[in-house]
Amino acid sequence: MANFCAECALYDSKGAPKWGNEHYCSKKGKYLAPTTPACSSFIKKNEKEGYQRAGCYITTIVCNILGYPDDCELLVVLRDFRENFLKQHEEYLPLLIEYDQVGPIISDNIMSDPDAKIAAIENTRNFLIPCVQAIKEGNLDKAIEIYKSMVLLLKLKYSLLRTQIDYTVKEPIETLGKGRIRTAVIN
Repeated sequence: MANFCAECALYDSKGAPKWGNEHYCSKKGKYLAPTTPACSSFIKKNEKEGYQRAGCYITTIVCNILGYPDDCELLVVLRDFRENFLKQHEEYLPLLIEYDQVGPIISDNIMSDPDAKIAAIENTRNFLIPCVQAIKEGNLDKAIEIYKSMVLLLKLKYSLLRTQIDYTVKEPIETLGKGRIRTAVIN
């Protein structure tokens, strides 16, 4: 299913139009028609809820591409790690805030990558499996470093290194880390 600029959070459909029905895109820095096909920075708009739902985590996207069930060991262990470790330690909240802002963009990029299956296999082999193994061994610092490396590599791969993260976001802790774009600014 194709996405269009009018459905993107980066598209100012409420602002003053230019040249008929064209509105400003903060990513492209120019006016575009609402029916313009969305670019790789597409963020699904959901004004009613006050944030944009991303749909899936990076790990969920990878598992979906590879045909793993939603209750596979990788997802169960990583969700448990997020809920019962990361959210319980204030020093890791910035990781969850960053993930909420950049993870959905990365997920969309993985899904639209012509080599999505190869990217999913590489991500699983190089990051997800080692991260889960470190968690199971109780080496949580190593798991966090693997996670950070994964996000950094994916930001590099999809040209998102200049994405500005707003760490001042004040959200209920239970909502963090669930892949919701709130205030990321993509440069």
